[in-house]
Amino acid sequence: MKENDIEINGLNLNATMISLLDLLDDCIYIADKYGIIVFYNRASEELDNLRKDFVIGRHITECFKLDEYSSLILKVIRKKRPFENVYQDYTTVSGNRVTTVSNAYPLLENNELIGVLAVTKNISKFNNLYSIMERNKHEDYKIDDFAPLFTFDQIIGHSKAIMDCKNTALKSANSNASILIYGDTGTGKELLAQSIHNASNNKGSFVSINCAAIPENLLEGILFGTAKGAFTGSIDQSGLFEEASGGTLFLDELNSMGLNLQAKLLRVLETHKIRRVGEVKERSVHPRIISALNISPIRAIKNEILRQDLFYRLGVVSIRIPSLAERMNDIEELIDHFIKKFNHSFIRNVKGVSPEVMELFKRYNWPGNVRELEHTIEYAMTLFGQENEITIECLPCTIFEQLDGEINEEPHYYKDGNNSYRKDYSKKDLKMILEDKEKEIILKCLKDSEGNVSAAAKELGLNRQSLDYKIKKYNVNLNHKTVDK
Repeated sequence: MKENDIEINGLNLNATMISLLDLLDDCIYIADKYGIIVFYNRASEELDNLRKDFVIGRHITECFKLDEYSSLILKVIRKKRPFENVYQDYTTVSGNRVTTVSNAYPLLENNELIGVLAVTKNISKFNNLYSIMERNKHEDYKIDDFAPLFTFDQIIGHSKAIMDCKNTALKSANSNASILIYGDTGTGKELLAQSIHNASNNKGSFVSINCAAIPENLLEGILFGTAKGAFTGSIDQSGLFEEASGGTLFLDELNSMGLNLQAKLLRVLETHKIRRVGEVKERSVHPRIISALNISPIRAIKNEILRQDLFYRLGVVSIRIPSLAERMNDIEELIDHFIKKFNHSFIRNVKGVSPEVMELFKRYNWPGNVRELEHTIEYAMTLFGQENEITIECLPCTIFEQLDGEINEEPHYYKDGNNSYRKDYSKKDLKMILEDKEKEIILKCLKDSEGNVSAAAKELGLNRQSLDYKIKKYNVNLNHKTVDK
């Protein structure tokens, strides 16, 4: 294989082909079977405002604000089939908002998936934006052809905070009342909405839409439908209210919807009738509405991004999902769940996380909540999955950057009840706290073993080589004294 060739498990893409792909106006992405990007052409760089040297070699969720269900490439890996004419709206890690229509195809060798090829068009290049979205038949807004994925049994955790949330949701499942779910990003609002639908007697479809992902001028037609001739390129097309009639319509990030459209939504909720865009005729619709906010409804009303009268209609039952920081008793169970999930997906045999990582996870505030924890485990197992456990070295640098961004000062000291000086860690970042604690434990074991490194390593559950590394890292000498770093 030549120097500039790309090989994915035996599939060779030669330098000539790479040069040709780089000349195309369409964006070309090639990922391996684990979701690691191995090819990224010039058009992709321009669209995403990202450099090749940043993207290539990284997992797709590191480069784009997508997850297992919103990423088309990961969907192909999961389903092992092609997807065509898929509308996507996402934000890159550089903050660039991208709207595209994409096709993605599995790359097979001997009937085994070895990678994914995705071809993406910048949707703004098309004169007829809406007709493309209609041909797409709302693929991005469905959940596996209206089949809900989750049930209450799949909501992991037994802390009081999450159990109270689940119990409230379960009690409301068989009523016809509208439900408003609110909580921080990444807490699992759509998972809860699907669980409510699955637990109800509702036999219709579960239809989901993220209001933040759709341009304001298109959202009305997608929700209520369009009539042929309403505008250039429009066709007779039912909206999501009609698709979900007799089922459940989940309106995610409702606070991103404009106030004018909120007023039209309120009228539909009051009359149970919709008018397609460009049509006078009224049509009866009867979906159950579950909506979600990523801030509290009181704050949304105060900030004038949610109509108060709409809140009263949608929030007959209001359910707040706790942040991960409020349910830290669940973190071990969540870690175990995600490790099992990615062991299955990536064919790995990771047993767990190291004590050091567990301590860090329990002290970290998880601003991205359960989704951030899941992506952290996925990152570690994607890049370091050959190990038996996840160690500090396996974690993404974003966690340490977040910790370093918090108060990072020299530790203060105070006198405890025994008149001894102890460190006050309240103004010290977590990484330093863990290192100090690890150093103290190593010193104690070396002292107890009278400097016998092998005996200390056995006591600590480490091999001799690992302890030698840590002794060197912390500048510990075998007279049980430390040398400042």
